[in-house]
Amino acid sequence: MKYRTIILITIILISNSLLSKYKDHENEGFAGPDSLRNFIPNNKYSSKIDFKSKFKSRFKDYNNVMLVDLTNQQVLYEENGYDMCEIASLTKMMSILLIFEEIKSGKLSLNDTLKASTKASQIGGSQIFLREYELMRVEDLLKAVVIKSANDATYTFAEKLGGEKKVDGFVEKMNMRSKELGLRNTYYYYPHGLPPTWAERKKEKIRGNRSTCYDLILLAEEVIQYPKLMEFSSTWFDYIRDEPGKKKFMLRNTSRLIKDYPYFDGLKTGFYDKAGFNIVATAKKDGVRLVAVVLGTRSMRGRDKFVNKLVTWGFEQVIDNAAIEAAFQKDMKVGR
Repeated sequence: MKYRTIILITIILISNSLLSKYKDHENEGFAGPDSLRNFIPNNKYSSKIDFKSKFKSRFKDYNNVMLVDLTNQQVLYEENGYDMCEIASLTKMMSILLIFEEIKSGKLSLNDTLKASTKASQIGGSQIFLREYELMRVEDLLKAVVIKSANDATYTFAEKLGGEKKVDGFVEKMNMRSKELGLRNTYYYYPHGLPPTWAERKKEKIRGNRSTCYDLILLAEEVIQYPKLMEFSSTWFDYIRDEPGKKKFMLRNTSRLIKDYPYFDGLKTGFYDKAGFNIVATAKKDGVRLVAVVLGTRSMRGRDKFVNKLVTWGFEQVIDNAAIEAAFQKDMKVGR
């Protein structure tokens, strides 16, 4: 009896401790570097339960996956969709959102010209090889970020839009906007999504920009509201520096889904070794908009085939239902 009492008291103390941590996290509003994960008290999307068939795939080379029907606001499929992990260049979705919001506010124009700094010209990774002090129009830089996932172009925007703190100020804006959008398990250290250095990982305990499938879908829903973004995102290839006296530079989309499979029109890919091959893929068919997120795969080709199979299955589950619902609503109006 004595031991049962001790066990009961221990359970109560642990429960109260967890509840206290949960409330602290809820009050915090978003996930900082050491925040708890997986607390999603206000899931925006309901879970669909009436499926015509079960999704089956032999492909298991991923850590996290989620498929959401944005039209009907329903989760169609999910595995570890609320777990935080490194997202590589999917980071740029938030950078792109902030850029388009600046354009919408009138503080920035597609016709403006920005100058590349020394740091921007040395950034490395996927890039358009901006030269030190090179001038380029905002529209071309934005194409480079969206289509090519160019780190040097992203860094140039961060320096311009970050205010006095430049890049650090831009990253602060990224985390603030993340909080405003309810991305409770997302945290940014960099504007581009490159991996942290060995010293940053070991000494500063930086684990790279992190998010969840759920948060990335919330972000995607916000980003796809901009038609110009979707125009760029669905472009297989384009050119910049297409001017007399300059050598044209081709931008090829980092997502082959928009070329190899029907209905896909975006949105963003990301890769470095520790993060794996990641993707946020948007597709639209018969007025139904789906977004799929897959994180942590080791094969780009396998990932793309898996995403296509998942999205194809998703459309099969909702398209007929959507048509029936539309017909029903039409009949209701006629009946009135």
